[in-house]
Amino acid sequence: MRRIEPGEGEYAFTVGGREAMAAVGLWEEFEVFTEDCFSGRLSTTSGKPREVAPFPRVNPLTGPIELTGVRAGDVVAVHLSAVEPARDWGVSTVSPGFGTLSGTRFSPNLQPQTEERVWIWRTDPASGTVRTTVDGGHALAVPLRPFHGTVAVAPAHGEVRTSAVPDAYGGNLDLPVVAAGTTLYLRANVDGGLLSIGDGHLAQGDGEFAGTAVEGAMLTRLRAGVLSAGAARDADGVDWPRAETDEEIVSIGCGRPLEEAYRVAVADLVHWVAGVCGLSRLDAYQLVSQGCTARVGNLVNPSYTVAVSLAKELLPGKPRLMGGVHDRLRAPRGKEGEA
Repeated sequence: MRRIEPGEGEYAFTVGGREAMAAVGLWEEFEVFTEDCFSGRLSTTSGKPREVAPFPRVNPLTGPIELTGVRAGDVVAVHLSAVEPARDWGVSTVSPGFGTLSGTRFSPNLQPQTEERVWIWRTDPASGTVRTTVDGGHALAVPLRPFHGTVAVAPAHGEVRTSAVPDAYGGNLDLPVVAAGTTLYLRANVDGGLLSIGDGHLAQGDGEFAGTAVEGAMLTRLRAGVLSAGAARDADGVDWPRAETDEEIVSIGCGRPLEEAYRVAVADLVHWVAGVCGLSRLDAYQLVSQGCTARVGNLVNPSYTVAVSLAKELLPGKPRLMGGVHDRLRAPRGKEGEA
């Protein structure tokens, strides 16, 4: 299997604005190495996050990767076959002026700045946790749940965005649903799509309140497809990222304040359900309202993110979603061609 691994200094810190570093064919499985958000330079509790990774040189991305055969306007399906830690440790931090409970230039207060702190977490695959020891010798453990904070295609209109920003092209979504077994749907804005991926997380609670997850380098296997003309008609409204797992469909919204991200995600899910199930908009609104779940991705980035999901078993008529591309991409031997 082909592995894409940037050389020294080849990481991108933006989405858009760069030529492709590699090209892969549609339906071809490949592997990427992604560095953690501090470029692997923060490995001790005495390290200085803002010295080793000064903004905007955070969240390095592997890419862009040209998806051969993708055309601008296509809906690209990116399936994560496996997301595995590349090291046995990860790092989390708190930093002055960053995090949900810190004052910022947009939400100032007169409280003292939070001190800068670093925690090193060790993976424990046997127990399915990541662990760290804190003051007083206390041990902390949380579930090991690897996922990618950032998956993106190039933005529209030639824009170049920092890797810290989430938006319609994907980007820094920080949503645990972007994990192994998930297919992420993104509208390509340029030929080739120009896929970028990074910001691996070993664990993260909803909201990423302290400003970082347990950040870790990742080895990820993935495969990308594109919706056929027929399936794309079912996805005419894909203006924001969508996701699909074996159990649920997910709409993702970005915005500030938080309620705007919620509104984007809920509206998209209502339109999606109405379209694939043949329901009126208001009937779909009722189904989503009574049956959905919602998760907050982050409350620290330039835009907040929310994922609103609905179990597939609640969809009347058992509709074929996105032309069945998720099922084809998750197959052990993906078939080539269009969904």
